[in-house]
Amino acid sequence: MVRFIARALIAQGYEPVLAHYEPYSRSPHLSVPSFRLLLRRAGNELRQTFDGYETHAIGAWLPEFEFTHHIATEPWKRVMDSCCAYLTVAGNALPSLPYVQTGRSYLGWIASGWHSDRKDRVDQFSAGRKLVDYAIISPVARRLEKSLLRSGSVLALSNYTRRVLDGVAEASVVKGVLPMPVDSEFFSPAPDKRLTGRIGFSGRLGDPRKNLQLLLAALQHLRQAGHVVSALLIGGEPDEKLLRCIHGLGIDDAVEFCGYIPMEALRDKLRTLDVFVVPSHQEGLCISALEAMACGCPVVSTRCGGPEEFVLNDETGFLVDADPAEMADAILRILSAPKLKWRLGAGAREKVMRDYSLARASTTFWRVFDEQFSTPGLASSVAVASSR
Repeated sequence: MVRFIARALIAQGYEPVLAHYEPYSRSPHLSVPSFRLLLRRAGNELRQTFDGYETHAIGAWLPEFEFTHHIATEPWKRVMDSCCAYLTVAGNALPSLPYVQTGRSYLGWIASGWHSDRKDRVDQFSAGRKLVDYAIISPVARRLEKSLLRSGSVLALSNYTRRVLDGVAEASVVKGVLPMPVDSEFFSPAPDKRLTGRIGFSGRLGDPRKNLQLLLAALQHLRQAGHVVSALLIGGEPDEKLLRCIHGLGIDDAVEFCGYIPMEALRDKLRTLDVFVVPSHQEGLCISALEAMACGCPVVSTRCGGPEEFVLNDETGFLVDADPAEMADAILRILSAPKLKWRLGAGAREKVMRDYSLARASTTFWRVFDEQFSTPGLASSVAVASSR
């Protein structure tokens, strides 16, 4: 999402200046947790990210409280003071906080609601951390999210996200829907690369919201029935919990892992799939599924929000409940019928080209941008606050 916005800005003569809260887990020296409150200051680092864009990694005071991550400290103010327009491109609305605290008008492109984005992670918290979350973090963050959504112009990543955000704000705050576009020239089919019986997933392997256990249980179901099926899981290294799950299901030899890889390598991996699987509890959109569809791959997805808008039964794939047997049946239905697999794959690519094109997304973005900001002139800097 950030890459698309940055490139869109540059194409129109603007300079994107990116800023994000740097997670304490990644750079503990930049933030000040409660047990170091009087020992140091919160810091920031100037970096470069993809394509060489200026990027500010900013720490926070009391990072364990989450709603503190984007308080308008001096580093945030310096970034904003150098810019003429203000965007939020993030999983939820909280990165908009420094804009609102300093009275700046902003445009946000939001993927999900704050609560739905983290619900499954909270379920894994310790008892003490759950208590702090229930008593302090959630009440404050929910009020803050509602206020932020009401304070700016908002674009939602999907119609599902639009309903969620309007519900959080208790008002009609979303000005439009801007799905993440897919470069269908880059993500394109290569039928000769397909590996028969390979199903795939792409996303953060450690995110409990992705519900990988469902996909693995479906794979076990297929293997026990004698079908030659394997799974490729893209998105980081597996943790011990995931490896134990795979071993317990007896499918060690049927699962291949692939870490975070460059876009060209990701495209090449997606081209090898017969079926792409979305087993998630919740998705604002699921960009990886759209990339697979652009490669001509049908999708089997749970009814988890965003994918319900493009996974169309018997047109681009199949929607299923969160049931391993039902998911396995849908996967097998595609794998065992070459003509159906070809038709669904062609329909999947057509859907992406029609509704998720770069041109369509650019038109939507610039319409709302121009409504929100008076044209500040070419070569002006635009602040883009994002999630890490």
